[in-house]
Amino acid sequence: MVPTPSTPSRRALLTGISTGLATALAGCSASDLHQSPPEDGTLVTDYVAAKTRSPTDQPVVASREDEAAGGEATTTTDLLSFHVIESENAAEALKFAEDATGVAAVRRLVAETTYSDESVLLYQTRIGECYRFQLNYVTKDIEGDPRIDFCRVVRDATFDCERDARNYVAAFVRLPFPADEYSGFSTSSGGSCDPIPDRYQNESDAT
Repeated sequence: MVPTPSTPSRRALLTGISTGLATALAGCSASDLHQSPPEDGTLVTDYVAAKTRSPTDQPVVASREDEAAGGEATTTTDLLSFHVIESENAAEALKFAEDATGVAAVRRLVAETTYSDESVLLYQTRIGECYRFQLNYVTKDIEGDPRIDFCRVVRDATFDCERDARNYVAAFVRLPFPADEYSGFSTSSGGSCDPIPDRYQNESDAT
């Protein structure tokens, strides 16, 4: 990409990453900002994750629902941001953007899930084109509700991107327990991939 006044060069992005990141986070909602994990809980290590991404600023995944209206079958589409997939029917109702990448891996993850013993959490959000969306770690609080910590990583310097462009990314995380074992879940998304807190590391080493 040839740098222009309206399109900062990749080198300029890397040089000013701290400033750019602070600006990006300033516009995030409370649910998107990094928050400290709860004091009590356990580390979940036996999860499986897959991501799909759209190169546009339109949502990458939605859910189709077939309904009967006046004797005729109709289909409605619900956009998904925070969602629990707890059955094969729910998995089959997922609809992906035509230009989405990583769809095959996501479809395989939800299709191979045993929903009587497992569940899948879906989190969909916008992200800068020059960033990768990464799962940092998963925990479960004392009430059994899972929490997923996400972070953003700058893409390789050879990746052609525009600093102000936005994409949509959706992360699917298969958990080793069914949806009826928890009443809710939470996520956090920070600008850096912080290390797993020591209390979880020590617990993992002891088991």
